[in-house]
Amino acid sequence: MPAGRAARRPGERNVGVARLLHRITRGYGIAALVVPVVGIALALVQGRMGEVWITVAMVLTAVAGGILALQIAPRQRDALATPGDGRQLRRLGMLAGVFNLLWAVVVVLMIVRPGSDYS
Repeated sequence: MPAGRAARRPGERNVGVARLLHRITRGYGIAALVVPVVGIALALVQGRMGEVWITVAMVLTAVAGGILALQIAPRQRDALATPGDGRQLRRLGMLAGVFNLLWAVVVVLMIVRPGSDYS
């Protein structure tokens, strides 16, 4: 075992990795604010704000941003402050899965553009 590392039990999580992931989440959340701003600007420039797929993508992006800002980041902070029995981590994992699913749907909408008259 390398010097300076304490032995961990199997299944035990690494606090340093969790702190790094929390910092990445916060940075990602701040950087992700650019996505809807650029998307809305592009839709306005192209005159496509009335298309349904753009509206659905914007709503899903707002929901994903809300989940990230109001649920995931605070729960990560709480889990780092007071590690629990694992229930809060499972719920956090579920929320992260929902967040990722919403972004995947937005990406598919951006590629497929259902109902778009622009080819």
